[in-house]
Amino acid sequence: MNRKHLYILCGLLVLIGCVLTLYRALILEFPFTPQETTATWRVEARVTFEAQGAPTKATLMVPRSGTGLTLFDESFVSPTYGLTTASPNENRMAVFSKREARGLQTLYYRAIIHRTLTLEKPAKEPEPTLQRSRYKDAELAAARQIVSALEEQSADNESFIRLLFAKLKDPKAGGPVRLLIGSSSQSKGPVSARRIDVAVRVLGEARIPARAVHGLALLPDRRNAQLAHWIEIYDGDSWRPFDPDSSAFRVSEDHLPWWRGSEPLVRVLGAINVETDIAVRRMFVYSLQAAVAKQRQAQDKLVEFSVFGLPLQTQEVYRLLLTVPIGIFLLVILRNVVGLKTFGTFMPVLIALAFRETQLLWGAILFSSVVAIGLLVRFYLEQLKLLLVPRLACVVIVVILVMTVISIVSYKLGFDRGLSVALFPIVILAMTIERMTVVWDEKGPKEALVQATGSFFVAVLCYFVMNLPIVQHWVFVFPESLLIVLAATLALGRYSGYRLVELPRFRVLASKD
Repeated sequence: MNRKHLYILCGLLVLIGCVLTLYRALILEFPFTPQETTATWRVEARVTFEAQGAPTKATLMVPRSGTGLTLFDESFVSPTYGLTTASPNENRMAVFSKREARGLQTLYYRAIIHRTLTLEKPAKEPEPTLQRSRYKDAELAAARQIVSALEEQSADNESFIRLLFAKLKDPKAGGPVRLLIGSSSQSKGPVSARRIDVAVRVLGEARIPARAVHGLALLPDRRNAQLAHWIEIYDGDSWRPFDPDSSAFRVSEDHLPWWRGSEPLVRVLGAINVETDIAVRRMFVYSLQAAVAKQRQAQDKLVEFSVFGLPLQTQEVYRLLLTVPIGIFLLVILRNVVGLKTFGTFMPVLIALAFRETQLLWGAILFSSVVAIGLLVRFYLEQLKLLLVPRLACVVIVVILVMTVISIVSYKLGFDRGLSVALFPIVILAMTIERMTVVWDEKGPKEALVQATGSFFVAVLCYFVMNLPIVQHWVFVFPESLLIVLAATLALGRYSGYRLVELPRFRVLASKD
């Protein structure tokens, strides 16, 4: 293959790696750094009532995930009560039921809310069916009188809605407004809820599609959080929120839509003295946890078919294994560009993995001790004129015995680090000993020590790089980035220039030029 083909392949790998990484970061909201945190809210609704010893049925409106907010980790606490959830319309409701209940009863609903970044435009929703208000007689006449007056004073639907809420909030409003507010079906609820209900009914008479929205402001810790109420207007493509308090066609991003329509938050049959308390608590969790939970709740295939879809124990294995390509790429640079000499190709990377468990200082001491003892044994076996395979087998046996003795002695002396010597790759140690003695015999002790020193230096450097939290985070969360590492490795595969350690040898040629 020519050089052009290689460059095209490297470019494709870099492009794919960058696109997948940016998609996971910007769309799926996986964090770039391991310590990045995000705000979440724990919402708890408590319903208390006095049962009368008859069949009891409590219906509680519960939120659902929407644009900009993700709902996960839901739980219901309802001892001895049957529980079902239903979604008959755009709302979700939890139904608690019991054949016979008596005395004070308490039901709980808990959920974790996470704010998400929305980059895509909401899809076009089907046009709703326009429903006229259920007003009759005097109420109907009052609603039509308000509509007639506002149609003359407004230029479009937006100005009509603003004028309507200005009239509904005016304490000096005329008789039609007082009549509708006083006779609202939600007369026992909060004033704002009554005004929202009246506004939706009047807008229905004006043939403007509207619906009431009841939600919760996700503010820092609130024990007795008050519900917020606003309306949504259909503009032909989607539902636009309108905040009556600010008279703006938007609501705060902290507002969680809980349910829509004129139904109450709680309905209880067979009980009296129904009370509802809502508490909100803000918490900070790692962004990675929130992103994984969000995508699992959304059943995203990219998360299910990734390392996050594996068992936790297997994830920890790959958290370590995915750092190996970084160590290998570093080894390629040090050997092909810098010009360091090592025993074997990937032996320093494997030793670096062992250093992660033993820590660097103890790992260096244990590694040097085992190799030194193995070398002595190897030189002794050389005098016996053994063949290669039996000699190597003997070295492996001796290495295992030495590792066992070191572990036992260190444990008896109170050095627990000595137990980690077994983590070193036995075969790699044996091959290193064999390779070092061969180089010693063929090229002399100087060359053997040079390669041994180079191997140890590369192992230490790989240990530091592979042990960086940011490196571990990136290769585990964004394994697609390893495609970029692969492209860089392929590009270095064609490098045939001077190595850095060779520059002093050619200094004379450079001076002549």
